[in-house]
Formats: sequence, C-alpha cells, structure tokens
Amino acid sequence: MNPVVNKPAIYFHADQSANPDCIKQVLFGIEEEGIPCELEIMPLKDEVQAAFRASASSPLLVGITLKNDHLVIHYRNLPPDQPLFSEYRFCAATLEKQRNMGMNAARLVKGVPFK
Repeated sequence: MNPVVNKPAIYFHADQSANPDCIKQVLFGIEEEGIPCELEIMPLKDEVQAAFRASASSPLLVGITLKNDHLVIHYRNLPPDQPLFSEYRFCAATLEKQRNMGMNAARLVKGVPFK
C-alpha cells in the first residue's frame, strides 16, 4: 500500500462566518502567483493558532486563516504565536490589498519580495 501524499499547496482555513468575497480575493492573489491553495471552511476558535497549524501541515509551509474580519498568514518556521501577517478589519481593506495578501502568502513560498 502506498502512503498518502499531500499535494503541495498553501492551506487556507476560513471560518464559517468569513466573508466569501474576501476569501475570493485572497485566492485570486495566490492564483496570480501560480501557487496552489487548498481552501477548507471550518469553525475556527483562535485564528493565529489555526494558521500555525495550517502552516505546520502544509507541504509548502504556509497557512492562512480568516475569521470574521481577521486574516492571518503564518509560516511553519515562525513561533506559533508570531504570525508573519495579522490584518484586522481585513474585509474593509481595498480589493487590491486583499488580493495582495494572497499574493504575499504565495510570494513567501516562492521566496520573492512581498507587495
């Protein structure tokens, strides 16, 4: 029997309360950079810890969470309580900023400068 291998992707966990339009913009930004992403809608308690867990399980070492209006991007090699990006009032931001956050998550994987 062959072991299960996860396909390389950024793991994006969104709470059921997350705004679908904000989720789409983040996904668009990731897609523009050409990096695969797996989205899962699930109940989230602590978005920072959930983002760290997502990054720890992601083959690409990057995890994203969105709960209410708080977006968190975490990298597996950072301390669990210190995400790379933590944006409150995220859905109030411009569409460009929302998309740029997705691009930044993908750029972390690629090792290129952030927007």
